[in-house]
Amino acid sequence: MVQSAADFRRLKGVGAILGKRLYDAGFDSFTKIAQAGEAGLSKVRGVNRRHLPSILQQARELAGMEQDEQQEPAQLMQQRVTGMREKVENLAQATRDRFAGEMSEKCGRKLGSDLERIENALLQMHDFGNKRSKRMVKVLTKVEKKVSGLEDATLKKVRKGFKKARKAVLKALT
Repeated sequence: MVQSAADFRRLKGVGAILGKRLYDAGFDSFTKIAQAGEAGLSKVRGVNRRHLPSILQQARELAGMEQDEQQEPAQLMQQRVTGMREKVENLAQATRDRFAGEMSEKCGRKLGSDLERIENALLQMHDFGNKRSKRMVKVLTKVEKKVSGLEDATLKKVRKGFKKARKAVLKALT
């Protein structure tokens, strides 16, 4: 539903001038304001950064998005875990292709074992609880750091990166 600039005055912290600026910036509904997030709204001149969380919460409520808000963290976590699994699988396949001759050696066998354990652990991460979600986000960030940059690394460095990622994931699940 398209709102007018005057309708935005229903948001505490938004006056007539800021309402017009929001409307001129392309935010013509409470839904668009809620979807913009802090990053999107902070680009609008005159928005007080301290009021951003409050404005966003009010916009969600007025747009009728409060039910979606409870499901959103779980869905985002699922998408992130799926993305990480795909990244690990792609990196594993690229490593197998690059080092086909060396994969039968000790380092290659250990790499295969680590990959399998990481993939199994990432599959288990979909059953996280609300108490553990912050912890899982930190773990996924840590795993992303360990895995990034391994595309062009040597087999030994890839193995070490996967080993560190595996340990981080398994530690979070215990």
